[in-house]
Amino acid sequence: MTQFLAQTWLLWILLITAGALTLLGRTSQYFHYVRNRFLMALVGLLTVSLIVFSLMEVLPGDCAEKYIAYKSTQGETITQADIDAERARMGLDQPFAVRWGSWVANLTLNGDLGFSCAKRQPVNLALGDRFWLSFMFCIAGLMLSYLIAVPFGILSAYVLNKPWADRNPQHTTARRLLNTLGLGLAKALDVVLRIISYLGLALPNFLLALNIILLYVFAGESAPTGLFSDAWRNEPWFAEQGFQWGKLNDFLGHIWLPIFVIGWSATALQLQTVRALVVDESNKLYVDAARARGVRGLSLWARYPVRHSISPLFNSVGFDFQRVFNDLPIVAVVIGLTDAAALLIEALAMTNDQELAAGILFLVALVVISMNFITDIVLAAVDPRVRKSVLGH
Repeated sequence: MTQFLAQTWLLWILLITAGALTLLGRTSQYFHYVRNRFLMALVGLLTVSLIVFSLMEVLPGDCAEKYIAYKSTQGETITQADIDAERARMGLDQPFAVRWGSWVANLTLNGDLGFSCAKRQPVNLALGDRFWLSFMFCIAGLMLSYLIAVPFGILSAYVLNKPWADRNPQHTTARRLLNTLGLGLAKALDVVLRIISYLGLALPNFLLALNIILLYVFAGESAPTGLFSDAWRNEPWFAEQGFQWGKLNDFLGHIWLPIFVIGWSATALQLQTVRALVVDESNKLYVDAARARGVRGLSLWARYPVRHSISPLFNSVGFDFQRVFNDLPIVAVVIGLTDAAALLIEALAMTNDQELAAGILFLVALVVISMNFITDIVLAAVDPRVRKSVLGH
């Protein structure tokens, strides 16, 4: 019994969560909403699993043919009967619905993502920590983009309709000069940020990575490709003398490149998004009403347009993660990373490993749907507009 519970831990977590939300939803409209969102997320994951599994079926060949082809390279004589026997052993002779149901059942009950034909081991073992490495890259790239885009996007919206100089005759000469200097710097920064954002949207990430690597080559320096240099790649983190700070410094000297590259286009897009959201909110009637009540300057912007522009940005975190991950595979190949994105390119373009590719794509969808679920329930709890629309109060 203990072994059964240990193997089916994921199923029990889902059942207990659904049961708890159902009980709480009887007395709380908020938890009723959370339960509905939870069920919708599960249905979404089930739909994604069907789509991913169907797309992998479209690819030519199957795991049995690849395994038999590998054996033939070892000098064995292979017949069609051998291929059919191997396909039956792997269950590939079953109907599509049966194989998909078995894959979903193994995933739900045991967290089993299937068997990798190219690696000849379970997908869970083939992935190892690679997916968490890709997850870290994406999260770090998103954090970089938000840290840059949110404040500078707000600044860009704030100075949009501001003049380059202070010509108010009621101000003293010194104050006009000081205000003109501040406005000029802010407007110049806004122009620079617009140019950078347009370049970020137009320049592909992999081309940016190639240019940075070429700069290192022209300078005669070692390019920061991969995660470690050759000197530290096989060294342990802990040696007899303790923690190896040299390996940490080498890691930090390499890790900035993928984070910067994948955060480049995300920052450019978020700059445009934040600026558009804040400008749109600043032109609404409730902001004019606040001005009529005497609210001015930064207090007006912080309390009204900026505050109300954050919710849509927060609600799009899941989609931003998906967009960043979409850029990661090619960047990983260019930089020489060994994360899940590079493994996905290998599975789709070189080894045609359907099970491995399906597992990675499903994990990405799981992260995106989970992030959307979390942002939905958090916004429903903290944003009065969302709470009123979904809860009715």
